[in-house]
Amino acid sequence: MMVRKKSGIIFALMACILLFAGSVWAADPGYSKSSMGPKLTNGITEEFVAMVREDEAIQKGKPLRLGSGIKDGDLAKLASLADVLTGLEIESTDLTDLSPISSLTGLTYLKLDRLKEVKTLAPLGALVNMKKLVIKQGEYSDLAFLRGMNDLEELEFFMQPKTIKDITSLQGKTKLKRLIFNGAPITDISPLAGLEALEELDLYMTKVEDLSPLAGLKNLKKLSLYSIPAKDMTPVGNLTGLQDIWIYATKFEDYSPLAKLVNLESLRGGLSKLDTLEYVASMPKLKIVRMMSEDIIHFAPLAKCPDLEEISLENVTGVIDLTSFSSLAKLKSLNLQRSKIKNPEGILGLERLEKLYLQKTEGIADFSVFKDLPRLKYIYVKGDQYPKEQIEPYGEKAKVEK
Repeated sequence: MMVRKKSGIIFALMACILLFAGSVWAADPGYSKSSMGPKLTNGITEEFVAMVREDEAIQKGKPLRLGSGIKDGDLAKLASLADVLTGLEIESTDLTDLSPISSLTGLTYLKLDRLKEVKTLAPLGALVNMKKLVIKQGEYSDLAFLRGMNDLEELEFFMQPKTIKDITSLQGKTKLKRLIFNGAPITDISPLAGLEALEELDLYMTKVEDLSPLAGLKNLKKLSLYSIPAKDMTPVGNLTGLQDIWIYATKFEDYSPLAKLVNLESLRGGLSKLDTLEYVASMPKLKIVRMMSEDIIHFAPLAKCPDLEEISLENVTGVIDLTSFSSLAKLKSLNLQRSKIKNPEGILGLERLEKLYLQKTEGIADFSVFKDLPRLKYIYVKGDQYPKEQIEPYGEKAKVEK
């Protein structure tokens, strides 16, 4: 009997401890004020709703931010704020149903981040005043909710579900200026053909094979073709207003359309089939060139780009003669990691050069050769690459990596 009584007492004590711990561990609802917009966590109270209405950041058009611990029932409490809310950011992984936000028709900005338990975005279809929509991760099945959002100016996707391939809901979005498909499995971009207001398009790691729908998008200024499977680059040659293009890991059969991009300011490549820089000769406004692991042999064409401020030639095939860069008076950053160079003294007259990246660079007999560059702030090198006495003259400017 004594054993049973002791067991019962122990069980009761454990139950009390667990009950008490649960009340301690259950976080209280939180309201954090911020110039970026107030943030609510672990529930929405009526008091919080009243506070949101009077919040200065909300009155200035900043978004209401919903963090962890916000549940389906909490969203319904926001309906009374429909007249003051213009922006909303939701990061709570506890949500399963977005139906309540369909009443917030004044929203012009919405960000949904990692709502993995939400299976449909259909309620967003009521938000016809939307101008900026950001959707990061999620398990939604289609893009039909976009059809009525004809005022959209910015649309960003990150890691779309693998089932999303149909983007016909984007047709008619003539105000759209920025469109980001980051890792989307889309193949057909023909619905984009009429979106002439587009200024930025990111097709990062999509499955797009035909770029012809882009040929008429004359207002495009920034284009990412990162790792897309398309083979024909011809349509890109029509985009003469482009200022920034990313062609990393592309396999185009012919890169000569680049020569038509006379307004280009940034050219980024790497691990592609690009084997020449001759096209930059027609890019007088070029400021940034970044290439990595490209089979490029000749680098003299870069001398014809007097506005260059940054050159990155990392692990390229050819030997880089630094005298080719001696006239680039605006150059601030030079990255030659894992590449072979000659005539390192060729850049000693570059008075604006601030950063040199020389990790595993070959062809420098005396590393101290750059010590008198007047504006040098950082010079990067591997610890076992040169004798200490050649590195010491740089003092704190030398960033020695292990």
